[in-house]
Amino acid sequence: MTFKSFLLGILASFGLAWMFVIAIPVAKMGKLAPVQMTDEEDSAYYERKISGRVLNGAKIYASNGCYACHTQLIRPTYAGHQIWRDDMAGMVDSEGNDTRRETTYYDYTGEKYAQIGLTRMGPDLSNLVYRVNKYAERTNLTAEQWLMEHLYNPRNNDIRLGEGGERLEMNWSNCPSQPQMFEKKIITGQGDKLALQKTLEGKEIVAKEEALVLISYLMSFHRDDVVPDSMDNSPKKVTGEDNN
Repeated sequence: MTFKSFLLGILASFGLAWMFVIAIPVAKMGKLAPVQMTDEEDSAYYERKISGRVLNGAKIYASNGCYACHTQLIRPTYAGHQIWRDDMAGMVDSEGNDTRRETTYYDYTGEKYAQIGLTRMGPDLSNLVYRVNKYAERTNLTAEQWLMEHLYNPRNNDIRLGEGGERLEMNWSNCPSQPQMFEKKIITGQGDKLALQKTLEGKEIVAKEEALVLISYLMSFHRDDVVPDSMDNSPKKVTGEDNN
């Protein structure tokens, strides 16, 4: 065999493979007409979008070890049915619309770590915003103000009211306070609208930027968006008394 025939054989081997595996399929696919999908055939697309301040809050959440006592995970039903817990996996509104579902891995999109937590010493935070809004409404605070009061003093009984407005005893809580996230300032004018209720000799306690960023992250916790059926492994919704 001459060198020329050897070279031609090599070129023919690779050339034929390239033609049949790449060139011809690409040419055929380029001529295909777009397929018109219908609502029945085309599945919904889901993506949880978070960015900027919220992502910075995730770092503060992690650096303060919040994941050691709080989870961000509505467990799959085979590991323990948690859909029924009030405001934990979502909610059922006055019109009967049910947003409760299990957690999917898409709920952590954008975050560097999926902070599912280590233990559930404190309540799960997956849909924290619903509970905070209820607590805040009972105490005439905004949700952000309620969270600030809680961060500064988790054992503050004044922000823990029951359904009937009764004060709840919270001295048993072992949640650590975060006073390092706050500072004292002299009250000027009407003061800071997000200042804590507690004042000290003409001074008010206001949140530092670190606390504000963390609260932005906590206020993003409403992971009950509607997801495609292919991503939703929650038990099938039932109606009537069984749904309570």
